[in-house]
Amino acid sequence: MLTRIQHRSGIQVTFWTLALFILLGTSQIQAQIADRPKAGPEQKKLEVRVGEWKYEGSLSDTPLGPGGQFAGKTTSRMVLDGLFLESQSEDKGVYGGKEMAYKSKGMQWYDPATKTYRTQYFDNDGVVSAGTLTVSGDTWSSTGSMTDSKGTVYLTRDSTTYSADGSTSTTRGELSTDGGKTWAPYYKLVAKKVTR
Repeated sequence: MLTRIQHRSGIQVTFWTLALFILLGTSQIQAQIADRPKAGPEQKKLEVRVGEWKYEGSLSDTPLGPGGQFAGKTTSRMVLDGLFLESQSEDKGVYGGKEMAYKSKGMQWYDPATKTYRTQYFDNDGVVSAGTLTVSGDTWSSTGSMTDSKGTVYLTRDSTTYSADGSTSTTRGELSTDGGKTWAPYYKLVAKKVTR
């Protein structure tokens, strides 16, 4: 009889201990969920880039090769609870004197440590680009670098201006092959938003 009582009380202690752990665990999970970052005004600014954009542009003659024309589309959307902007581009054109189908993927986000926007892009020519964006009114300016598939690093800077209604953007980019001592026109493109 005593063994049954001890066994029963042991089960009750185990049950209540387990219930306490579940309650504490649930409240900790809820606290973690409540503490998760949420998209704020900084991330909302990135939404001007959301949607499908059709673009046309031209490349200038540079040390990377002769210039040419290109046309394609970019699709951008907010991901990961609205904290990052993901973009995917595809176009056809003449790059460095050869005709090719160009593809790229990239991310943009707000960096609270530096209070700037950051970018990272990868393309099917093996180029990796990274930069910092600043916003002034309807103009987004970027400075950064790109590393080609052979490991050569170039400095880049560009400026994108959006129309008042956010449906059109014009971008002009420059390239430096000497560490920023001199800059040359690199590309120009005009994009129109097709869907939001």
